[in-house]
Amino acid sequence: MAEFVRVWKEFDIQELSRHLLVVGDIAGDCSKCRELGIDYSNAKSCPKCGTMFKYVASRTREIKKITKKRPDLIFIDFEDYKKVLGKIKARNLFS
Repeated sequence: MAEFVRVWKEFDIQELSRHLLVVGDIAGDCSKCRELGIDYSNAKSCPKCGTMFKYVASRTREIKKITKKRPDLIFIDFEDYKKVLGKIKARNLFS
């Protein structure tokens, strides 16, 4: 029986942000240009900026549903992503 486990890996956060599709309750958003209302179940790229999606993160806990629809994308923990972005923003304030 396959289950999901959390695995940590170093990522270039800017690269990740440029190719991340963030999924909400109904639709997704492009992390690069903030386009809203993207159909995450079949969008390969952002309809506004054209960026190709490589990663997906969810604001909800519906990991299995999303990964079934999008097995081509690498799943990123949204809370981890927000935490790292917060650290970077704080560091930039004091630089």
